[in-house]
Amino acid sequence: MEAYDQQEIKAVVDCLNDGWLAPGPRTAEFERRLAERFGKKYGLFVNSGSSANMLAVICSGIGPGVEVITPACTFSTTVAPLAQHGANVKFCDVAPQCYVPSVDQVFAELTENTKVIMIPNLLGNKIDWKDLKEKLVQRGRNDIILIEDSCDTITYTAETDISTCSFYASHIITAGGTGGVVMFNDIDMYNKALRIRDWGRAGNNDESIAERFNHGILGDIQYDWKFLYVEFGYNFKACEMNAAFGLVQLDKLKKFEDMRKERYNRYIKNLTSDPYASKYYKFPIVKDDILLLALPLECPHRMEVLTYLENNQIQTRVTMAGNILRHPIYTKHFAEQAARSFPEADEVMKTGFLVGCHHGLTLEDVDRVSKVLCDFAKEHLGK
Repeated sequence: MEAYDQQEIKAVVDCLNDGWLAPGPRTAEFERRLAERFGKKYGLFVNSGSSANMLAVICSGIGPGVEVITPACTFSTTVAPLAQHGANVKFCDVAPQCYVPSVDQVFAELTENTKVIMIPNLLGNKIDWKDLKEKLVQRGRNDIILIEDSCDTITYTAETDISTCSFYASHIITAGGTGGVVMFNDIDMYNKALRIRDWGRAGNNDESIAERFNHGILGDIQYDWKFLYVEFGYNFKACEMNAAFGLVQLDKLKKFEDMRKERYNRYIKNLTSDPYASKYYKFPIVKDDILLLALPLECPHRMEVLTYLENNQIQTRVTMAGNILRHPIYTKHFAEQAARSFPEADEVMKTGFLVGCHHGLTLEDVDRVSKVLCDFAKEHLGK
C-alpha cells in the first residue's frame, strides 16, 4: 500500500484550483479536528513538529533560569528549544524498555522551583499523564505546565496543557511530507503562538484599510499592523495545500492505526515465537492502546545486526537520540547534567534500534524482516 493515493492528490489539486496558497478554511478545519483529537481547545498548524515544540516552549513562559524536567532519552528538537531559551533543565532517566520515564523518575527531579515538565511520547509510548497530573495536584503543584511532545504519535491526553504533533513523511499521518501542530487550552498562549508563527506581527488577515491602520501607532506614525511587530517571530506557517493533504489523511487515521498495530503485532508474534529471537532481543513494554511509530528493539550486537539488515536491503535507524547528553552540542551546553548517570538512556543509545511499522509495508514485508532478524539471532545464539 502507498502512504497516500489519488484522494490526497485530488485534494491538493482542488486546493490549488481554488487559487489560495496561504492558510485558509482547510487549515482552520485541520486545526479544529486535531485539537479535538488531542483533547485541546485550540490548534495552530505549523510547518513542522520542531516548530511546534519551539512555540510550546516560548508560550509556556520558558526563559533563562526556568526549571524544566525532561527525559535524557529523547529527540533533539525536544531539548533544543529548551537550551536556546536558557532553561534550567533537569534531566531524568527512562524506564527499561519503555523509552519514556515513569512518574517516580519525574518526581525524583521535582523541586519547588520546577515550572514546566516537557516529555515526548517517544516512538509513541506515553508516560502515565493522568497519574502524573493527579500526583502533582496532590502535592499542590497544579501550577506546573505540562507539555506533551507527541510528534511520534496521535493520541488523546486531556491532562496536558500543551500538545505538539508532527506530520513528517514517515509519521502516523502526513501533511504532504511535512507539517506540525501545537495545541493549547489557554487562549492567551494560542494567540501568542499565532503571532510568533506569523513573523511576530500584531495584525491578522483582515485586508480592510481602516482596520489595518487602526492599531499600529508608533509615536505619531500610523502604521499597518500587518507589519507591526510585537513578538520575536518567525515564519512557521504551513500552506493550505498541506492542510488539504492532511485532512484526507486524518479521515484515514483509524485505518492507518489498525494497519500499524497489525504490523507491530505481527512482528511481536514472529519474533517472540522464535526460540532464538525471543531470547536475543529485548522487546518494548507498552500498553495495548499505544500506537507506536516503529518497533523498538534492543540487542547486545547492534552494529552487527544493523549491518546484517542493511546487507539484506532492509533500512535501519537507531532509537532517536538515545541519551541526548552524549551528543556533542548537548554535552557542552549541559555539562553538569551530562556528568550524571542515566543508565537506561545509555542502554538505549548503545543497544537500541528501530524496525519499520509503517502502514505502507505489506505483511509480507514484515514477515521478511522478521525472518532476517530471526536468522541473525540464530547465528549468534547458535554459536
